[in-house]
Amino acid sequence: MELPEEKRKEYTMGPLKMTMLSMLGIVPVSLLGLVPFIALWGYRPIQSGLSILSEYLFPIFIIGIVVHEGLHGVAWACFAKNGFKSIRFGINWKYLAPYCHCKEPLRLKEYALGTALPLIVTGIIPWVIALTIGNGFLACLGFLFTLAAAGDAIMLFTMRRLKKDALIADHPDKIGYFVIDND
Repeated sequence: MELPEEKRKEYTMGPLKMTMLSMLGIVPVSLLGLVPFIALWGYRPIQSGLSILSEYLFPIFIIGIVVHEGLHGVAWACFAKNGFKSIRFGINWKYLAPYCHCKEPLRLKEYALGTALPLIVTGIIPWVIALTIGNGFLACLGFLFTLAAAGDAIMLFTMRRLKKDALIADHPDKIGYFVIDND
């Protein structure tokens, strides 16, 4: 999507900065998720969960990537005028980063929902279930996939002050988006 530069404002972040900010998320994610779990259920379920996770890490990781990017795509396709024709999946081989890209602009709440969905479905929900029933494997999955969605959480954070009626266009080549001036 090509727009005149005066009609858009770019909100992007370099991969190194995104990685560094994502790593900073490890401490709060651990404190918010694993500490309460261990306080309620002890460390033994986590040890058991880590054992299972390490045994099946590669397939879990691959399935997790597909589900994560698929959730972005499904959500954005639901709001895009051209549905899945506006969705592109791929891998940035330079950074070994899978991605989902929406080729048409969406309203802020639609774009934000698509951005947040993997964090909610693969991270927060498994964590809440794990915390409720004491399942260490789900706690580890929730922790892993919450960290995997750190970049999405950072993008959501950058959207917090945008106007509610903002129109957002996914950046085709960088980590981030454009806010389109539709006046």
